Amino acid sequence: MPANLDDGYEWRNDIESTAWDRALAALGGHPLQSALWGDVRRELDGIADQRWMAFRADAPAWMARIEQRRLPAFGWVGWAPRGPTGDPATDLPRSLRRRLENARMLLLITDRWQPETVVPDTRRLAPRTIWLDLTIGLEALSRNLDKQWRYGVGRARRMGVSVDTAARTTDVSEFFTLCRAVAERKQFPLPAHPSVMERLVANSNSAIEARLFLARHRGRIGAGAFVIRCGQSLHYFWGATDRQVSETRAGEAVQWAVIEWGVAMGCARYDLEGIDPVHNPGTYAFKKKMGGAEVTLRGQRTYPLGLCGRALAWLYAMRN
Repeated sequence: MPANLDDGYEWRNDIESTAWDRALAALGGHPLQSALWGDVRRELDGIADQRWMAFRADAPAWMARIEQRRLPAFGWVGWAPRGPTGDPATDLPRSLRRRLENARMLLLITDRWQPETVVPDTRRLAPRTIWLDLTIGLEALSRNLDKQWRYGVGRARRMGVSVDTAARTTDVSEFFTLCRAVAERKQFPLPAHPSVMERLVANSNSAIEARLFLARHRGRIGAGAFVIRCGQSLHYFWGATDRQVSETRAGEAVQWAVIEWGVAMGCARYDLEGIDPVHNPGTYAFKKKMGGAEVTLRGQRTYPLGLCGRALAWLYAMRN
């Protein structure tokens, strides 16, 4: 598609995957907005997307990976998980809205990975998470840990727990089985799948990198954490601990190994990706003891395009 200059932005939707991910990392975006994630979802789940990048002075300034949900005979609804990415002080550019409307989009739902700067709308359930500042270094990060959590790291070391990054298909399968058991016990959905994990790890690049950390005790997996690094930010996606070997404190050991790796990679932040003190108090307490700051994110916003879009936005608000 030819480039178009509009309100200071030059928009393109033909950016190659590696270049897209480099720009996303440079702009401080979220892995769910990456080409790595989008390519895997399209390959395994058939989820199509549109990728729009805006340039200003020949440098990327805005970008949005928008997953398509088709409404036959009407058009489509767009979903931008943890996006778009760009200047946090500005709203969605008008020029992008016009392009999406021309592409027969009816409604865009965004979910920007940015802290909420105003008092949250009580009618809207804004996501909450915990961020660890990795720039303070390992010594300060260790001091910030809850003393029992810090004791757990030491106990795991004394008991001979080792942590490595998994590369074998059997490791991923065993970790997924552990995750599924935890999800069934706590009765929450598990969106992960072994094939997704394997492809994310195999197709990682210098800008967006997925890794599976596994803590083992006497050859048995005691805990695991699947993380994705996007430039200087590190994100916790999936994790599980085997309760039958909880005395080894493998859960603390695997998370501390992730933190050590993030610091070594020059990451500035570790996003623990979601807390729910009411419905999942155990996980909330575990993450809270890691010493980070609780953050409320902007949450979802709807952008209707036309009369039909406004009706869909109303229906969406009623359901949520």
